[in-house]
Amino acid sequence: MKTIVLDDGIEYVIIKEIVINNIKYTMFSNINDPEDICLRKTITEADGESYYIGLDDQKEVELVIMHMGKDFLKELNEK
Repeated sequence: MKTIVLDDGIEYVIIKEIVINNIKYTMFSNINDPEDICLRKTITEADGESYYIGLDDQKEVELVIMHMGKDFLKELNEK
């Protein structure tokens, strides 16, 4: 599993990545507390460097959760 330490100083594992409207979103889970979940989107600068930032608002959070939920259900149905 790929892990990363985010700006809050906590180590997270990447649970899922999904692209919505040409924006890459990532769901992370805290290594020490799996119930601690966070979402980030990837921003790529003109020089090609990428980094994670928080989502803009509740509407964006709901959009990402809806798409990830649909994707999780699709994966379950395929098994």
